[in-house]
Amino acid sequence: MNKSECATEAQNSKFINNGVKGVWHRPNSSERETNLDELRIVLDEFKEAGINLVFLETFYHGMAVYKTDLVDYHIKLEGFDYGEYPDYLSAFMVEAEKRGISVYAWVQDFYIGFRDYIRLVTERPEWLLINQQGEIRHLTEGQGFGGYIFLDPANPEVRDFLISVYDDILTKYPNIKGLNLDYIRYPISEIEEGTDTGYTKASMREFAEKQGLEIDDNISVAEFNKIIVDGGLADEWTAHRAAYVTGFVEGVRKMINEKHRGKLISTAVFAEVGQTYHLKKQNIKVWLDNGYVDFVTPMVYFYEAEQIFESVSKMKAMCGGIPCYSGLYTTYHNQTTSELAEHIKASERAGAEGFVLFDAAKTFFEAKEDYRGVLSRLND
Repeated sequence: MNKSECATEAQNSKFINNGVKGVWHRPNSSERETNLDELRIVLDEFKEAGINLVFLETFYHGMAVYKTDLVDYHIKLEGFDYGEYPDYLSAFMVEAEKRGISVYAWVQDFYIGFRDYIRLVTERPEWLLINQQGEIRHLTEGQGFGGYIFLDPANPEVRDFLISVYDDILTKYPNIKGLNLDYIRYPISEIEEGTDTGYTKASMREFAEKQGLEIDDNISVAEFNKIIVDGGLADEWTAHRAAYVTGFVEGVRKMINEKHRGKLISTAVFAEVGQTYHLKKQNIKVWLDNGYVDFVTPMVYFYEAEQIFESVSKMKAMCGGIPCYSGLYTTYHNQTTSELAEHIKASERAGAEGFVLFDAAKTFFEAKEDYRGVLSRLND
């Protein structure tokens, strides 16, 4: 797409004046945010491209990008100096605000990465999620790292701990606009494939109580799994775990309402609701119907513009009046600038109020295409 074609796209776009133009950003994914001057340059690039919202990865892989007693400071940021600011988040938050960029804390909820030496793994082994094989490393995600590790959504201590981390973030950084909840789910799993998850003592015991089953306190994972399969209880087992995740989202909502009025909750979810429920135990419609979230960022990670249009249209129909900012994967797929413009227009045509690109590294720092040119010309 040439410059005049991009300008035509811009002239026809409601996103120019009031739409969200966002990006998910992992700290130092540019590999040039090791000091304050470098960080400022990166933020200048965001601003020049018209980015007005950043989902900044704040709690991920079981660590944080600010200094707190609750979890470790992220090992990828150790040794960096941000001048008058004590840590990365402090610097990013203030400097982004100077440039008119809204910042949300993008947080990975139950997923805590792949490092088995972080505090949450070594000090809290009873908090870890167990799979169908009785192991903590899951069988469908992160196989290149030995399998991802998750916290157990069924454990009330886990849910309370995560909420305390988010309360801590919003208390220490009151200018953060809200939370973008990611990995609010179980690992992708199917009981028929032998990859199921959720076999912790608390979860198995509570499920048995719900179903009126008598089980031994020391029941093995294999024995419990056999009860589910032989009893035809797979659907009930899915609903049981989905309720824990929904309860967590409700808990975050309650904390926000009580302590941080005005802060917004958004979710990074896949738009295929039925599949998401069965494979990940996310009951998104319940979250929307109960007003637990303020806007959604459906990850419509498709190659074709028409697929994006159809998926966003379905999500908008389910959202009611809740805003929808489409999560686009165009730059991560290394597609053309023309396709990026087409994807943005398809999202808008479907009724989305904005878009968020995954991610900053692929859009700004590793891109071979002039993606930032397309974005900046949306503001011409």
